[in-house]
Amino acid sequence: MRHFPGDDHATVASNPVPFATRSWMGYRNLLTLVVVYSALMSVIALYLSHDTFVWLYSEAGPFELLSLGFWLLLAALCFSLPSLPRRPWQQGIVAMVAAAREADLHKAFTEGSVLKFTYYFDSSTPLLERLLVALVTFPLVALVLYVLVGGARFIHRSNALRFEWGQTVLLAMILLVASKMLDRSGAVLADWFGLGFPLLLQRFVAAFEEGTEMLLPILFMAALLQYQYQHLTGVTGAAGASGRGPGVR
Repeated sequence: MRHFPGDDHATVASNPVPFATRSWMGYRNLLTLVVVYSALMSVIALYLSHDTFVWLYSEAGPFELLSLGFWLLLAALCFSLPSLPRRPWQQGIVAMVAAAREADLHKAFTEGSVLKFTYYFDSSTPLLERLLVALVTFPLVALVLYVLVGGARFIHRSNALRFEWGQTVLLAMILLVASKMLDRSGAVLADWFGLGFPLLLQRFVAAFEEGTEMLLPILFMAALLQYQYQHLTGVTGAAGASGRGPGVR
């Protein structure tokens, strides 16, 4: 996302737009949501039967389907949310890529995952197929990296962590990194040290990793709506972080 022009603040602040979204979008409310959600994941890991737990997080289970739906909804917001200073179409495409991954399209038409380098060096796969897949996959991966790097640079340059939307994006990224590290830790322990997680810990890791995948698009949607609110109301700095309107001290 790009920062809104600073000279719009006075005009927008004096003429607030009726569809500026606020209410439950406050950062503190989102933190509460994350804490309650994490507690729910712990309860699921502790008390659900094995069969129910496996179904809940299966490819056809509710978490996977809801994740797909939320990523598509995020993409739709990026393409259609009104009164943003610039249309975040690149983020919308990234959201669609994330939805495609949730739908397992990265391995639906090939023998292996097109997101793994081993696929492109597998001599048993026809060369033409690998080339065609690379022509589609590599630009999308490059776009994802471009958006991530550009977003990080913009957040640093604009001091976005003063604002609720910047704090929400940071929270989402921390959860993403933590979930992936936790998910990979089991394989690393097994490969390097021949150790395995106890069954209960495996359930906790699976619940947190899959649960976070569903939570991420919700947090990014909240950040987008917070960004819209900031632009429409002209909220700046500490006012944006505390939820007070412009001019309030």
